[in-house]
Amino acid sequence: MTTPASIGELLDRYSEGERTFANCDFEFHEYINNMILDNCILDCARFNAAKFYKLSFCGASLKACVFKNCYFQNVDFRNANLINSDFTGASFKDCRFEDAIVDSVKYFSNTLNTEDFIKYLSNTHR
Repeated sequence: MTTPASIGELLDRYSEGERTFANCDFEFHEYINNMILDNCILDCARFNAAKFYKLSFCGASLKACVFKNCYFQNVDFRNANLINSDFTGASFKDCRFEDAIVDSVKYFSNTLNTEDFIKYLSNTHR
């Protein structure tokens, strides 16, 4: 399968049952909203300065994704695998991370384990 060229193409293929979209490059998609991408594989996808609103990544594999300078509001990451992802410059509002795996994520020049990442978000992004 080829890599989707756009978020729209990814959604079309997701609605047809496809769930594997590794190595996507969506660096130029500014607004990404009202989507359900549960249980998909987006490993190594790249996003730069995107704004995510009302998305669900429940159970998704987002390993080694790059979310530089992104904004997340009402995004559900429950049970997602975010190991080795890069959230440098990202900000979060009203997001859920219960049972997400966020070990070795990069966040503002720090590499954090799951406990420290959740604790940091709880203390600074309410």
